[in-house]
Amino acid sequence: MKYIINRKALFIFGFLLFTFHVSFSQDTVKHFVPAPVVIVPDTSVHITEAPGVNRTMQKRLEYARRSEGKFPGYRIQVGFGQDRNEATKLKADVGLKYPNLPTYLAYQQPYFKICIGDFRSKLEAVKYLNTIKKAYPGAFMVKDKIYPPPINN
Repeated sequence: MKYIINRKALFIFGFLLFTFHVSFSQDTVKHFVPAPVVIVPDTSVHITEAPGVNRTMQKRLEYARRSEGKFPGYRIQVGFGQDRNEATKLKADVGLKYPNLPTYLAYQQPYFKICIGDFRSKLEAVKYLNTIKKAYPGAFMVKDKIYPPPINN
């Protein structure tokens, strides 16, 4: 009997200790307050030009004037060979399939190279390369001096 009473007393003591601890552990009541909703009426983008941008653009234009309008960029080479007539036929064929991209026939001894496009970035060239490879599986990207196409806004 003594053992049972001690067990009951221990259980009651533990229960009271737990409830006492829980009831005094939070001394303040916190309520959820939602953040205020702010409506922004102006969603336009304002661009502030850094002071050196104009000077850099002038240097770039001067470089273009001295380099005859060519800039470093990328083209896609669709073929090459030693026969000029075959190269001319391939250039005409490429021009018909891709009329929106300029085609070039260049001679680098002893080969005639047929390239397509003027791409400013490697990413832009890779995008077109994937579509051109469907018609010309041997096509690959080359670094070249390009005539920069107009910037589309």
